[in-house]
Amino acid sequence: MPRPVLCVEAFRVEVARETNGGKRVQGLTLIGSGWHPALFRSEAEALAGPIGLVHPRIVVTESNGLETLQRLSRAALLDDVLLRGQNSAPIDAESIAEKIAFWAIENLPGGSFAIRPRGLGQGIDGLSKTAIAQTAGGLISSPNHPVDLENPEHEIVVVLAAPEDPPNHPDPLADSPARIVWGLRHPDWQRPDYAGRSPTDRPFFQPVSLDPRLARLLISLGHRTDFTPTTVIDPFCGTGGIVIEGMLAGLNILASDLDGRMVAGTTRNLTWAAKNSAEVAWDVQEMNVGMIPDLWGKVSGAIFAFDPPYGRNAWKSDDGFQLLLKACSAARSIDDTGSLCTLLPTEPTIFEKTRDPDAPDPLVMGLPWVEVADQMLERGWRVVLTAPVKVHRSLARLLVVCHPSH
Repeated sequence: MPRPVLCVEAFRVEVARETNGGKRVQGLTLIGSGWHPALFRSEAEALAGPIGLVHPRIVVTESNGLETLQRLSRAALLDDVLLRGQNSAPIDAESIAEKIAFWAIENLPGGSFAIRPRGLGQGIDGLSKTAIAQTAGGLISSPNHPVDLENPEHEIVVVLAAPEDPPNHPDPLADSPARIVWGLRHPDWQRPDYAGRSPTDRPFFQPVSLDPRLARLLISLGHRTDFTPTTVIDPFCGTGGIVIEGMLAGLNILASDLDGRMVAGTTRNLTWAAKNSAEVAWDVQEMNVGMIPDLWGKVSGAIFAFDPPYGRNAWKSDDGFQLLLKACSAARSIDDTGSLCTLLPTEPTIFEKTRDPDAPDPLVMGLPWVEVADQMLERGWRVVLTAPVKVHRSLARLLVVCHPSH
């Protein structure tokens, strides 16, 4: 049976030791975007392996190696990465500051520092980010650790993580209790900068172009701990939004579309994007999705990431469903050990289903979701993750991640 429309993830609980400085966690502490916290957690697990839950938007990994950081550089919903992280239940500001200062004795390297406080969610009554930062900074400051707010050698990030505001997307963990989290900002982490990467910034633009962050998410969710991708394949490339993000992530690109204008436009856009990316191999062809196995043959390490063509009422489209099935079959022929990630048009009532399990199943591409998932399974792809994503009032999309059925 396919998994429910919105999955409640099962997290491995981290082994932590309570100290005077708070609860110590191993590995990296990851702080995620508030746009879709459930998908942030799924993305973190896909990229970094088993994770422990601290807050709906904060998780910890078991690994802090270079390979993990490199994989995390492909994330779409990751805001910050901390080293030597610790966390505590909310207490008074002075006690939190003392915990941070105690932690710094063992974890803050010599050199200048700054404390960067931030809040998540609704705020924690009685606690001020500024007061905690000022008090902790005063306790830590010394000749060996001078405060430098402009250009510090080290940054201590302090997060007051409260229950979330009413989320943009349903999250089964939205009411989790508040936590105070702190750690050293990873010196090699740079938050992805989407400036200059919007569809309107590209040489070729169409109004239906996919948002870069959502395109990147389709690629990151295609990772697995036992699978190292090398190539992104998009058989419905349109203006090239997905393959642009694949190129910027350092992956080889294979793209096709039945519309020659889109093929020419994607070629222009990839040539433009290549100026700001590592050198990768790429190919764009005008081709029916059913013919791409003959075109490209076998490919190892493939993520099939695509957003099938759709119109305003595409969740009712039988033609779109047949294209999906052809894409699934082609993907299985090209790499039956890869991953498949797609966005399928669905009706907005899908969000009612996430709130009420007894609500009728929503239609996905004109069919009950169970039937769609069964058809994908028959073509070799097992659904492992689903989550609805809002588009506008009359259309939503179901983000679907599949692994090989075998």
